[in-house]
Amino acid sequence: MGSKLVVFINKSMEKDEKELLENPKKGFNQPKNALYLDSFDQLNKMLSPKRIDLLWYLIEERKKGHEKSVSELAKSLNRKQEAISRDLHYLKSLKLVELKKSSQTVFAFTDLEGIDIRIGREA
Repeated sequence: MGSKLVVFINKSMEKDEKELLENPKKGFNQPKNALYLDSFDQLNKMLSPKRIDLLWYLIEERKKGHEKSVSELAKSLNRKQEAISRDLHYLKSLKLVELKKSSQTVFAFTDLEGIDIRIGREA
């Protein structure tokens, strides 16, 4: 069973690390897949709307028990296969998706169950 991708914007990772060290039992409630970003601009560069759309589509297909090939993703999302492939490799580098090759076909899937974006400013 997967977990959600949690994106923190304007939240200090150091504060969460300190809380984890001070109270290790609470640490088990910390998100497994977390990105700490400084701004919405950074979010847009890492997870552009098209990448979020692709990731969300893979999450929805996972719920149905489906794995999609790169060509199927391109057709379903009305994008070029090269662009889908490039975005999948980028998301793989972030450990958000996995790719599996079968013969000449590459399939993409994710264990994520959702995306949670949290916004917070700290004093």
